[in-house]
Parts: sequence; C-alpha cells; structure tokens
Amino acid sequence: MTHYWRAFGSLFFLLHQGKLLWLLNTPVIGKWFRWVLRIRRWDIGSKESISSIGPNFFTVSLGFDPYRGLKFRTDFRSHAKFSKRLYYAFAPLWWAMHAWDWCVADRWVPELSFGFSTLTKYPDADPETNTVDGYCEQSGVDVSWATLTGGVGTYSLDTEAVGSIIKMTSSATSGFESLRRSIYLFNTSALTSGASISAAVMSLYGSAKTDGFGCTPNIDIYTSAPASNTALAAGDYDSLGSTSQTGTPITYSGWSTAGYNDFTFDATGRGNISKTDISKFGARNENRDVANSSPTWGSSLASGLSGYTADQTGTANDPKLVVTYTISSPSASPSGSPSGSPSKSPSASPSGSPSGSPSGSPSASPSASPSASPSASPSASPSASPSPGNATAAVTGTATATIIETDIVTGNKTIAITLNGDTWIPA
Repeated sequence: MTHYWRAFGSLFFLLHQGKLLWLLNTPVIGKWFRWVLRIRRWDIGSKESISSIGPNFFTVSLGFDPYRGLKFRTDFRSHAKFSKRLYYAFAPLWWAMHAWDWCVADRWVPELSFGFSTLTKYPDADPETNTVDGYCEQSGVDVSWATLTGGVGTYSLDTEAVGSIIKMTSSATSGFESLRRSIYLFNTSALTSGASISAAVMSLYGSAKTDGFGCTPNIDIYTSAPASNTALAAGDYDSLGSTSQTGTPITYSGWSTAGYNDFTFDATGRGNISKTDISKFGARNENRDVANSSPTWGSSLASGLSGYTADQTGTANDPKLVVTYTISSPSASPSGSPSGSPSKSPSASPSGSPSGSPSGSPSASPSASPSASPSASPSASPSASPSPGNATAAVTGTATATIIETDIVTGNKTIAITLNGDTWIPA
C-alpha cells in the first residue's frame, strides 16, 4: 500500500507551521480544524493555544513561571497521526493541488506551487540508455550457506522481463546451490540539488512466490553499486548493502503476486536518493540472506519471490520509484545581489578619487601596494584607487534570473566576494 500521507512529513509541518497554527487557534475555524486533526476537547482546553505542531505531536504554551521560565505541555502520539489526518481529511483537495503542481506550477509558475511535486522514474528497458535493472547470483554445487551470502557473484542477467527477484536453492545431495539478489537503478537527476525530499516509495510488481524450504523468505530494499549504470555483471552481486532503506521488510505472506508491492523509504532511504544523478537500489532477502541465517537443507528445494522488470512491455508492471519533494521557488535575484553581470563600478566610490584606473600609489601607501593598475581588470573592477585602511571587494561570477540560494552553495552560479585589507584582488 502506498502511504501518500507521508507527503505531510516534518518538512511540510515546518514550511507551513504559521498557517497550521492560524487554523488551529483562530476562533470557530480553530474548533473545526482541531476536530479535523482529532485533537479532542479533553486533549486541550478550548482557551489554550497550540504553539507548535508536527506529524505526531502538538505543544501548548502554559505561560511564564517566574521561577522556571516559559512552560509548555507537549502531547505525543505513537504514530504520525496528524500527517494521516491531513491527508485523509483533504485527499481530494490534496490530489487537486498535486495535479496543479505537476501540470502547471512546477513547470511554468513555481512561485504558485503548493509544494506537492512527485517524480516517477523507471529503469530503462534493454537496450539501456541511463539505467538498468536485473539480477545477480552466487552459485555452486553442494556449497555452504556462508559461501553463498559472502560470495562475489558468478552470474548476472539484465534482459529478462519476469523472473525471481530473490531466490535460494539447494543441491540434490547436500549443501546449497544458489542465492539471487536484484538491482534497480533510477535516473532521479530531474529533482535537482534544490529539492527537499519528503517521501519516497519504491514499488515492485509481483508475479509469483514459492517456499520449498518453508523459511517464509521476506524482502527488503538496500543500496547497490554496480560497476556500470547500463549493464549488470556477476561481480555486482556483492555491491548491495545490508542496511534497510525502509525499516520494514515485506513478508512472504504480504507479497502480492498480482500487483505492486510498495516499499516506503525511511529517512535512510530518502537520504540515498540522488538529486542530481542515478539512484541505485537493490532487493535482498532479509531473514536468510542479509541475516546470514541458513534455511534447513532439503534436496533440490527452492524459495523465492518473483516479479517484473523494465523489460516487460510498457511500464504498467515496471519497477518504479516515486519521490515526493518540494523545491525553493526561484527569485529574480538574491537580496542585495546584482540581477545580471556585476556593474562596471561600485555604487559608492571613495570620495575625491579619480574616475579612471589608479594612476599611482596613494599617499602613505602600504609597501605591497601596486604602482600601476592591473593589465587585465575584471568587469567588476572598482573605478577608483583605494584609500589607506579601507578594505575593497572584487565581485566575480554570474548571476541569472533563475539563481537560487542552492546555486550559490553548490557553485553553479557562484558569486564570490574577496576582501583583502587595502588591496583589491580578483577572486
């Protein structure tokens, strides 16, 4: 089941805290909105004000104690109750806002976005362009379970449309024969570095399951690191990690053989989604493979879970990753920053200075002061010579109409200001 309510995560409550508190504390409206969130009259007095709210808590300000300072009371819930209430109470409105964001706002007028953008990505079908999916195996004859879990891989396949996602088999006489893991890559670079991910769900469409060992194999999502983004090799078998990206495996009984099986990412999984490149994940059996716990041997047994890959015709059954995110609305230019190329001269030149390049050393010039103007002055060059004791600045880089704070942090559209005592230095 896809947990769409996770779109109302901690980031949503942080971004919209002011609006939520207004709805909770305004007369008449507040009574209705508290009922919507199932904040009952025995949870909080009608005259008490809520000072903060999150996915699973709300805080009430109790005033000032002259001996202890400000006093608060916080009501915690064991699950994300208020996230769920927001979604289920306003699901039709949420989907309408989501459609607006996806179809219009995030493409043309981001300043009007409600912040409910989603990105859905699939691995490429064969022949791959950017991403791949498939499986890798470790196999042998009459080998130990530890040999399978600790192996480096003996076989891979990335062209099969449907087959086992995870699988374990035993030999006919003694020992084990094979162990399978699957790899899924998604091109999530469209998120961009400015995205804040609030929810992510990876889904695998099931087709079959079998449990000859009687070990009820479950399945979970982990990171992967194949050598190539567009082809799998046997050696990619041991590139899968052992840290769950969801916190909760899907059980054998819970595996659907006629629909999508949804893995809702926790903070670890969301943190491993690349905003600018390829996100790399994989599937492993958790209770036997990751745990390195051998099933009870029996002759020629097999247990596993099966599903479709991107090589199935169309995308209706393909593995997919759905990311819910928000992104800062671009502004024309940062406050106090130029909206285009730096101007030819500063807005306030030192008084009494000539308008051209420095013609000589100022009086009482420091020993390191240049005796002439630089031969290749940048466009942001000051129009007057510095006075002793005044720090000057050089501004370099580019600033366009779509610049946002993240661009400056990552250096895509850097504005650099260099200060150095009395001497102007190009950055």
